[in-house]
Amino acid sequence: MKRSQVLVILFLFLVIFLFHINNYISSSIIFYLIVNGVSILTAFAIMFGNKKIESKIAWAILVLFVPVVGVLFYIILGIEYNRFKKFDPKVDVDKVISRVLQEDIEDTKKFEEKLGHWKKLVHYIENVGDFPLHLNTESKILTNGPEKFDCLKEELQKAQQFIHLEYFILKEGNLLHELTEILKQKAAEGVSIKLLYDDFGCVDLSKHYLQELHKAGIKTACFNKIDFRLFRPSVNYRNHRKIVVIDNKVAFTGGINIGDEYIHKDSYYGFWRDTHIMVRGNSARELNAIFIKDWYHTTSELLLDSEYTEYHPVKNKHSAYQILADGPDTKMELIKDCFFKMIMLAKKRIWLTTPYLIPNSELIMALRVAAMSGIDVRILVPGKHDKGKKMVYRATEAYFSELLEAGVKIYTYSDLFMHSKVLIIDDEVASIGTVNFDYRSFGLHFEDTVILYEDPSIKKLIKDFEDDILVSKCIVLEEWKKRRQGQKMVESLMRIFSPLL
Repeated sequence: MKRSQVLVILFLFLVIFLFHINNYISSSIIFYLIVNGVSILTAFAIMFGNKKIESKIAWAILVLFVPVVGVLFYIILGIEYNRFKKFDPKVDVDKVISRVLQEDIEDTKKFEEKLGHWKKLVHYIENVGDFPLHLNTESKILTNGPEKFDCLKEELQKAQQFIHLEYFILKEGNLLHELTEILKQKAAEGVSIKLLYDDFGCVDLSKHYLQELHKAGIKTACFNKIDFRLFRPSVNYRNHRKIVVIDNKVAFTGGINIGDEYIHKDSYYGFWRDTHIMVRGNSARELNAIFIKDWYHTTSELLLDSEYTEYHPVKNKHSAYQILADGPDTKMELIKDCFFKMIMLAKKRIWLTTPYLIPNSELIMALRVAAMSGIDVRILVPGKHDKGKKMVYRATEAYFSELLEAGVKIYTYSDLFMHSKVLIIDDEVASIGTVNFDYRSFGLHFEDTVILYEDPSIKKLIKDFEDDILVSKCIVLEEWKKRRQGQKMVESLMRIFSPLL
């Protein structure tokens, strides 16, 4: 039985249980008092806990107004249990890997001196996240799935030592079949291949497919298997990364998972707009370091042989990169804070593309202050909601009024779905990665992003953004105010519960 079927059965049992328990509650004053007492105590525990204030309010409202359901959901999804304890506390493998993967910093220090006020961002990322600035990398922006997968197939064919793949979603279909055939061919040639996939994102991935990989000599590992036992918050903490590393020479990351919808072959989405990046040189090894850590924490196998730790630099000292990884295993929300710092350092423009716009109060304030200071702030979101996520789209719309009133320009993409995760600042710095502009990506998911400094790829990101704007609808504040009252009420409700989405 597939895990998706198990989830449906569990949900049906929960509905039946709640139906019967509600009948019992209505006929039992004592039980009524106990249930509401537990809800009140849970609400107090939430308010005195370590969550952000927005999350505290949303969870407290849920457990108080929907007592049984709210408490159950809080136990399964809300308790953070000191972030992500599943990572082995006995071995600080991150420090071990960081010592092995050190780079000569003399040239990077010289480059920093040319960055002006952006040195503050570099130093923040280095000091808080221990992610160094590095040179000797070239990059290429891959616009949409077909371009990404054409490049990926070409580079996979060149693999000689190893291929590391890490994906949130793998969907069986024509695309996955084509890639699998290449992987099986390379495995037969003696290339070491490892695939790390997320249990939630790959809930429909069949055992037959995994067995096929194992027979071909491809190692697989499932990140954070879903466990419905109490005090095991495994549903919440997902690996949202999309990384491929080949021989530490070339690597890929960005918004594009593996599935036929990403190459425009899904009847609901039609055309799927997305963005990925391919890097050659030192950045490839930096992305492999993220894979090494995730693989270790999933399998206890530490990949520190020379082929996994060598640099293969390309000659380029005119632009620089920082590869960031973040997740619930860290004390600080590094990528969110990095975005905040980028916005605050902007002087001319802030252009953001995101499929989900559900920012916290600090990011909203940063965007509002920037726009009211005369900076060109533009946000591009989908013109069509993600499949099965209409309420999340309503949560995105709940932030429109506040941002529009501050002078932020908001565009919806061409009645189609937009999945790119790109932030461009002043033609000088940009971020492209796996991170949505929402609570879940910033606080609960394992994510990665590439920060580009004075790199030619930034011009391509700007060109793509300008092209996207040409086929997008600009939201006009006066027209937006005329939307139906019912929609406004839904937006207000979704705004309250947006930290839980």
